[in-house]
Amino acid sequence: MGIEHTSVPRWGAAPPPLPQGVRSAALLGLDEAADPVVSAWAAEAARAGAAVSVLRARTTAEALAWVDARASEALVGWRLFVAGPEDGVLRARARALRLGAVPAEVLTHVTGVPTRRVHCAHCAHETETSAAIGATCTCRGCGRTLHVYHHVSRRLGAYLGFMVDAEDAAPTGVPA
Repeated sequence: MGIEHTSVPRWGAAPPPLPQGVRSAALLGLDEAADPVVSAWAAEAARAGAAVSVLRARTTAEALAWVDARASEALVGWRLFVAGPEDGVLRARARALRLGAVPAEVLTHVTGVPTRRVHCAHCAHETETSAAIGATCTCRGCGRTLHVYHHVSRRLGAYLGFMVDAEDAAPTGVPA
């Protein structure tokens, strides 16, 4: 599949700048590589006179709870900035969108792709893997061998995975 036919995000090399009119900026860093990005965003927001809230998260649960709280307080002019590994950025962005943010209110910067989450189309379990797009991984929910497809669900913040040999008979113990 060519890149022009995929929903895999094209991450920019540089972090996005603070848009004009931002009145409130929630800045989320998900790893140490994100710290300089978050610091630059904070300085830029302060120069613009925006209210700033910053979290350098240590766990995904902490990051998502913080996004929940910030989104519930959001008013016109609010933006969420997220920097970190692709897996965490996709999850935080998906959470904000589920809570009512529009895509233009969530700006992201990916610091790397050490792992990705793959949503199993068969059992709906999400498996964390270091497998590349187009490679395979084993679903931790149903045990199927999943093809890591060139599709990212913006709603789930995960790649789609489907059984690599779906046309063949189902593996022993796994319903077809």
